[in-house]
Amino acid sequence: MRIQLALRNLYISQAIILAFLVFAYFIWFPHSFSKLGGFSETALMLIFVDLVLGPLLVLIVYKEGKKFLRFDINVLLAIQLFAFAFGAYSLFLKHPAYVVFTVDRFTLANVSQLYPQQPWLTQFKSSFFSSPQFVVAKSPSNTKERNALMFNVLLKGEPDINERPELFEPLAQHVDAVFAKSIPLDLLFQNNKTKEKFTAFYKLYGGKASDYAYFPLVGNNKKDMIWVFDRITTKPVGIIDSDPWLVAKK
Repeated sequence: MRIQLALRNLYISQAIILAFLVFAYFIWFPHSFSKLGGFSETALMLIFVDLVLGPLLVLIVYKEGKKFLRFDINVLLAIQLFAFAFGAYSLFLKHPAYVVFTVDRFTLANVSQLYPQQPWLTQFKSSFFSSPQFVVAKSPSNTKERNALMFNVLLKGEPDINERPELFEPLAQHVDAVFAKSIPLDLLFQNNKTKEKFTAFYKLYGGKASDYAYFPLVGNNKKDMIWVFDRITTKPVGIIDSDPWLVAKK
């Protein structure tokens, strides 16, 4: 009976966590954002707590005929549920609500980073089930407001424009200006290892180098990559695991 109870806990936990992680991976972290946004660490924590620690504690605590056994099991389930809720909420805070273009790059703007934080739901006009939105951060057109923003960022440590939803505009309204900032093709193939990655990318998605636009994508785990867009559809195609700054410097 003890093993059956532990296995039942394992199967139910496995189904719940698998469903949640599939949702988080495809809705909250699409376009390979999981490599840049801290998805793996939190997912592993969830898997360990709910798929390993939970059933293991059931095996340890369960004893046939034990007094208050039902209470002990319910406490363990409550702890397991709390751990899942905490991990799910942590992943929610880490997921990018916006992918923001500023100057010459895209940056992931997590829910927990955005300023001001409290009214983010009304500002985003999105929900718990929304995927990241692609936007452009525009500096205030008013000189006084722009100078005040720069002063507050530099001297007061307030968030920069890529973390201020009130300054965001849809990427679709600025596609031509954004694509004009694409990394020049003559800089992309300076390194043989990088060239191999691009060759593999073209084999996978088809087309030639000039069919795409290339941008640095700044992650939240100190790892940056190259984000590739289709110039015809203006939609993101994929991410190339290569240092965009090494390419740009050359």
